[in-house]
Amino acid sequence: MKQRYDVVDGKDIFIYTIKRDKVEVDIVEMGARINAIRVDGVDVVLGYNSVNDYMVGGGYIGATVGRVANRIAGGVFTLGGKEYKLYTNNGKNHLHGGKVGFDKKIFVVTDCTDSSVTMEYVSPDGEENYPGTLKLTVKFTVEHNSLIIDFTAVSDKDTLWCPTNHAYFNLNGEQSGDCLTNLLQINADYYTPVDEGLIPTGEKRAVKNTPFDFNTPKNVGKDITDKSLAHTSGYDHNYVLSDEHAAHLEGPDTGIIMDLYTDMPCVQFYSAGKIVEINGKSGIYRKWAGFCLEPQYCPNAINMEGFEKPIIKKGEVKKHYIRYQFHKN
Repeated sequence: MKQRYDVVDGKDIFIYTIKRDKVEVDIVEMGARINAIRVDGVDVVLGYNSVNDYMVGGGYIGATVGRVANRIAGGVFTLGGKEYKLYTNNGKNHLHGGKVGFDKKIFVVTDCTDSSVTMEYVSPDGEENYPGTLKLTVKFTVEHNSLIIDFTAVSDKDTLWCPTNHAYFNLNGEQSGDCLTNLLQINADYYTPVDEGLIPTGEKRAVKNTPFDFNTPKNVGKDITDKSLAHTSGYDHNYVLSDEHAAHLEGPDTGIIMDLYTDMPCVQFYSAGKIVEINGKSGIYRKWAGFCLEPQYCPNAINMEGFEKPIIKKGEVKKHYIRYQFHKN
């Protein structure tokens, strides 16, 4: 189902509803963005009521992110012997695609059915100073009580590409307050410590016996006030995944369960400690209103040894996926 969502510079922006079984999802053209995921009628992701609210409220809420998710130190990288300097929109660093990343682009819908919608964006050579014209396709499909996001890209030059979706989850419901009682398991034995600018130091550190250990399910809020998390007001850290089954989540108030699967090597866990007060779909969102699990390559991997690099070769058709599978107790 297609409806007008907003008007931007005289252009209608549409929202698409796709559904099957007990899962119903709303996708907005601006940013190829998840606006809602309703599981048996309960909306479990944060969102806004207009494009302007998304732009003003920030936080990349629900958006497709790119060209490269997360941070590149100093906004600088070298590829094919040439140095590229990107826009630095996060202190000294480049974050989530730069000044006008994919979250702010209007995607073109190329196909839509009752249970899927496919969107495209062509990023021209030199956009945000990335090399190559990159054609990105994002397909959202609801099947078997899952939302599947399939990313496909091709470029006419070697370039960087690391897609993700920046949905904020609260399995107790998007307007239930904070997410701290949500149960979370992350299948990762290591995380990557960061400096003050949230750039990984290059170390992979064991999570065992630290507040970063989610190998056994625990409440999101159990260790969130630990002094080691003070700088980030909770979690904003990259985990090195052990398996394509990246995470398991439970909402104790609703009985909704979600399992996250991806072929990406890492996931960023962000508990939204930087949210102050923003006007959400059905009320005010405050600190820790929801949390993100963003599949990705390690932040700044292009500039570090020992990590898989987010490079797409000229003419290569490259794919990644994210799958959110839902159940209910």
